[in-house]
Amino acid sequence: MISKLITGIIIAGTIQGFVFAIAYLFSKKYKGTNTFYLAALIFAFSYNNLQFLLPDTGMISGRRMYETFYIPVGSLIPVFVYFYVLVFLNPSKKIKKKLRLLFVPFFVFLFFIAIPFKIEAIQGITKERYSTYRFLNGIQSSFSLLYTLVLLLISFITVVRFKKNTSQKRRLKITPSDTELTWLQNTLLILFVLTCFWAFALITFFSDPKLQFYFRFLWLGLSFAIYYLGHFGIYKYGITKDRKKIREATHRSASYSIEEKPKQEKSTSQNEHIVTIKTILIQEKRYLDSNLSLETLADELQLSKSYLSRIINHELGTSFSEYINSLRVEEAKTHLRNPEFSRYTVVAIGLEAGFNSKTTFNNAFKKFTGLTPSQFRKNPTN
Repeated sequence: MISKLITGIIIAGTIQGFVFAIAYLFSKKYKGTNTFYLAALIFAFSYNNLQFLLPDTGMISGRRMYETFYIPVGSLIPVFVYFYVLVFLNPSKKIKKKLRLLFVPFFVFLFFIAIPFKIEAIQGITKERYSTYRFLNGIQSSFSLLYTLVLLLISFITVVRFKKNTSQKRRLKITPSDTELTWLQNTLLILFVLTCFWAFALITFFSDPKLQFYFRFLWLGLSFAIYYLGHFGIYKYGITKDRKKIREATHRSASYSIEEKPKQEKSTSQNEHIVTIKTILIQEKRYLDSNLSLETLADELQLSKSYLSRIINHELGTSFSEYINSLRVEEAKTHLRNPEFSRYTVVAIGLEAGFNSKTTFNNAFKKFTGLTPSQFRKNPTN
């Protein structure tokens, strides 16, 4: 019963993966470089599940599978993961041509192992040659496993470095928020865990070919990964697309500027640091940068963090985070009032206003307005 349930889930995940891939590749709505690599990754996962699930369920023999539609997609998957990470971090940046060399292992395995085996199988392959190809497929599987681990590690390091090096001065570009980067890191960790289980299943199988049922749990994990990548991939892509359109609309008009509220200040005479701070935050619109913090601003002004905090508390009568959030909320209110932005998601508007997640946006917005962003959009006269 449990075995049939697992098989059913794997089959459902595989079918869903093909549906996702087709939707991504052929729909104008999801057309983009990042969705292309996401679709390719999901398709590779699905095809990999399919070609090994069929012989496992007895629908076709393992040898017959290798003789017909077997493709060494195991060496393709890590490349698609790495490329997806690159375009996720820099949507407008093209993949370097030299990185296409990462596809070389796949073509080597395809043209020197998979296709020759199929040709010889048609002509009538001997037992010796069949044993040779089985040995070569074992090498291919082992290499693909190590290849996946290496590229996953490189991908993870790339995300970590990007997160550390993201500057507040890169505001003109659409960069992922901290929440989106965390999601990407978690996705890579999930794939790493699955790869480790793949290693366990492979080692177990090599020691005793009868113990191949561990692969079922791997395919089950891949089925959930397909669902996870498919649904959240669409969600992240939609947010990025909305942010880009909001950014373009904002830059076309000079009306999207907020005015600070005098009631936030305690003193009428401001010291020079406060004037500089307001110039940086309001005129340069640095409050829109989700990575801006009291520490980064203090470093830029060459002041100590504690001294800067005291200045803001004394002159503005509020904390740094409260002041920044008030500016961001005013920015978000401007967008939510604008009918042109009615088709964009509240999350995208919040991220463009400088918040780094949906939760922080909702909490701050409700604190300053008493309403959630969705409620305010319905009644923007508040």
